[in-house]
Amino acid sequence: MKRFKTKARSKVLYAAPLAIASSALAVSLIAPQIARASTSNLAPVSPTQLVSWIKSTSPIPLSGTVTGTTSFPVPSASLLNSSNPESGLSGSSTESYNVWANGSGSFRSQQVSAGAEKDLYVTPGSAWLWNSANLTATNEQRQGSDSNGYSSGSKPGGATPGATASEIVSKLSAYSALSVSGSTMVAGRPAFTLTLVPTASDSLIGSIQIAVDGQTHMPVQVQVFPKGSNSPAASLGFVTLTFAPQPSSIFSFTPPSGAKVINGVQSSASNGNQPGSGSGTKVVGKGFDSVAIVTAAPKATSVLGGFVKSLPTISTPAGSAHLYSTPIFEALILPNGTIVAGAVDTSRLIQVASGL
Repeated sequence: MKRFKTKARSKVLYAAPLAIASSALAVSLIAPQIARASTSNLAPVSPTQLVSWIKSTSPIPLSGTVTGTTSFPVPSASLLNSSNPESGLSGSSTESYNVWANGSGSFRSQQVSAGAEKDLYVTPGSAWLWNSANLTATNEQRQGSDSNGYSSGSKPGGATPGATASEIVSKLSAYSALSVSGSTMVAGRPAFTLTLVPTASDSLIGSIQIAVDGQTHMPVQVQVFPKGSNSPAASLGFVTLTFAPQPSSIFSFTPPSGAKVINGVQSSASNGNQPGSGSGTKVVGKGFDSVAIVTAAPKATSVLGGFVKSLPTISTPAGSAHLYSTPIFEALILPNGTIVAGAVDTSRLIQVASGL
């Protein structure tokens, strides 16, 4: 499912980059700390219990609206085709989409904007991506599902609070000081707040807060705070949420008459003409201190050349490099096209780049 997987990963990177610097490692939790919810009648709970709930969330029938927000400029698709690369950087970004789940592996997301509609229909057997703007329906066979019932790479909008929270806890809790910081209200429902504070001194992230619904124990919101800030730089969460059985018709899709139907397997980005073809990634470091090293393919370097040249330059042992910087994420683009990136400060990126 490369088409859907590529879309999902780019959404996570640019719309809600909540676990960009993590590496897949075993979880080792700190000693429990009990804290009472301060704004509701939720019973006391420990960080260990919240982590357990997040990692073992079962699919639940629901409907709602999810909103993802970043407070900093993010690349958009227009930068690939723009003569003015800086026009491809938006300011703060907010995306919303409606979601439905039946609790048994079927899922639908819907994003409506400027008179166009994009829908993702996921069932135990397949997935459809419908784009009304160009009347295109892309079909993919599923390659398994995660604990939330979504297929690999086919999470709605690229991310859901539940899937994002599960990934963060699995990969980063061992490198965090954990606490329960009271309770909050998400989508009109009381929720516990699990806070992860990085132990790495060079992380740009000050904390990550995960809201866990007090009744269903499902993660409903994730917020990432820069170091020294009380305002989230990125967030992903429900703004409306109802737990109830959903009609089967919501998850059924048949391409309308006149639509262009694409077999996703045959049309997936699997040849050398695609921008990402030939690239490779490795990760150094652990947890919040980890840094990704991406060897970009020549085609990708060519496509992104204008955007990269619009970025400021800094001096590194590998030569003059371009720096893309946000409050919670930085990336160095080296002269040979290699990208060194992570949720760490510039000095950490330069240290890694000097060893290449």
